[in-house]
Amino acid sequence: MVGVRHTDPKRLELTDKLTATDLLVLDDFLTTPISGDTANALFNIIAAREHKGSTLITSQFTPEHWYESIPDKVVAESLMNRIIGNAEIINLDGPNMRIPQ
Repeated sequence: MVGVRHTDPKRLELTDKLTATDLLVLDDFLTTPISGDTANALFNIIAAREHKGSTLITSQFTPEHWYESIPDKVVAESLMNRIIGNAEIINLDGPNMRIPQ
């Protein structure tokens, strides 16, 4: 359920730090499916950060693919609305820099 907080003090501390940071960077975002628990935690962090701090997301996939990586479609829709609603999307195209040319 969205909004439920875990009581593990270390997890709460990490969640608070991620929520409060000026810039949250999520690299390789949703390259693999996530659990419902992880989706809820991510939603709580993103929702708490809304209009309070910047979030930079990098991904090899489009936002449409992200929906498929979240098991609960209601959470997926709520999360994507918060991420995409105020997003500035920059598409980078070109050769893979990790593969020698």
